[in-house]
Amino acid sequence: MKDYGLSRRSLLRGMGAAGVITAAAGTRAFAAPMKWDFTIYYGPGHSLTDLYIALTDDIRERTNGELDITVRTAGEMPFRATEAVPVLGQGQVEMALAYQGFIAGTTKVAAIPGLPFLMRNAGEAETAMEALIPHINKKLNSQGCHMLLWSGQNWPQNAYGRGEPLTRLEDFKGMNARGSSPEQGDIIRKYGGAAVTLTTAEVPEAMHRGVVDAVFTGAANITGSGWTEFLDWGYFCDPHTGIEYILINQDLYTGLPDDMRAAVDAAVSENQAEFAAARKKANDDAEAEMREVMTIVDADPEDVKRYESEWAGYWDDWASDGGPEVEAAVADVREALGK
Repeated sequence: MKDYGLSRRSLLRGMGAAGVITAAAGTRAFAAPMKWDFTIYYGPGHSLTDLYIALTDDIRERTNGELDITVRTAGEMPFRATEAVPVLGQGQVEMALAYQGFIAGTTKVAAIPGLPFLMRNAGEAETAMEALIPHINKKLNSQGCHMLLWSGQNWPQNAYGRGEPLTRLEDFKGMNARGSSPEQGDIIRKYGGAAVTLTTAEVPEAMHRGVVDAVFTGAANITGSGWTEFLDWGYFCDPHTGIEYILINQDLYTGLPDDMRAAVDAAVSENQAEFAAARKKANDDAEAEMREVMTIVDADPEDVKRYESEWAGYWDDWASDGGPEVEAAVADVREALGK
């Protein structure tokens, strides 16, 4: 059984006394492959799980099997998705998938894509992330983590539920609704609902038990997780995008031999476009499927304009609670988007 109590692992777990590493020269001799774990919050067979398995397979191939990364799906590791940054920075796992909302409590600047009605679609996210990435990396580095990749998780995020569908956000009144982030919780509460925070894996049971009536998530997660079985409707007002980050322990990353680190970087870079295309297709396919089996309500454009106006003041208030670093990041994003 693994020891998950270490505050820092010795460089590149799995080498042991038999392995020799000379990082400066970029050469080494391994008696066995380095075995790493990559914890994610999707289940086995999910289309997005398959993307991450393909990435780790690519890294394994590029390193001739010397770096063997195993994707650990929801429930396999003794960590919650909300703990991704601290457990990774402390060296309790080598790689982790971090969703913007789940890590809002530990890395607030990474949650900016989840601000209501600021970054509403893939195009806005791509523009804004160019300005935001340096701010996120600075914070993550201070927490012992390094970002390998950001990706649109299942953009955009929207509300889905059972019973009578929403036709405007005010219809949240009297509902218990799942928000995957504090910011989604603020949307629910602003319009009269009660917010419940649940990770992806906790949603089905909560729905079946009647703990929640509605959830915020992305379209591809609805179909990929099989949630159409217990959901009746979707309300599409595109309040924000959903970004997730592939993170690696910073000490392990910087300690890799030069050629191995280059192989990891190349795999990530070359897979990024494929990730984007696959996610867009997954989102488009999911929306088409849901329109056939669920009631989908597209928000009135005038309501969307009203929502954007109602939430503009929130962005600066939210940033001020995070301090100067978060305020600077939000200002850069607003400037990039012209908002």
